[in-house]
Amino acid sequence: MTEQNPLTTTPFVPTDQETDALLAWFDRYDAHVRRNDVQAMADMALFPLVVMTNDSAGECVVREWDRSTFVQTMDMSADGSDPSSITIDNRRQPVFLNADIAVVITNSVVTAGGESHHMRYVDVMAKKAGEWRFTSMVQAGWGDVLLHAESA
Repeated sequence: MTEQNPLTTTPFVPTDQETDALLAWFDRYDAHVRRNDVQAMADMALFPLVVMTNDSAGECVVREWDRSTFVQTMDMSADGSDPSSITIDNRRQPVFLNADIAVVITNSVVTAGGESHHMRYVDVMAKKAGEWRFTSMVQAGWGDVLLHAESA
């Protein structure tokens, strides 16, 4: 008879405190986004960061970003955007695989210049030294932008 690993065969149900701690992590991250504090945002990642999207032809685009690529890509001030003029409403649904790994689905409404944009994306989260870090970002529709940036 083969012994089963209880870590992979037992359904994990997070405590309210575990869920609250993960969602509090996102509250801290969102505060950095609102201030365009890209260095603080990067401090919350586990690099290399896997970025997955698709392009306009429906082809999957996957990249590994180091810290400098993340900072350069995420810096809103580089394109002249004023982060204080942008509002973000995020609704998050964490799915815990166990106490140390989770997938978080975010439904977001970003409003800038009077226009609202609806987005859905996924962050893959893992604990490193007891702290949550995002390890992957998955969002549809950004592949052409990534490919264009690489060819520029």
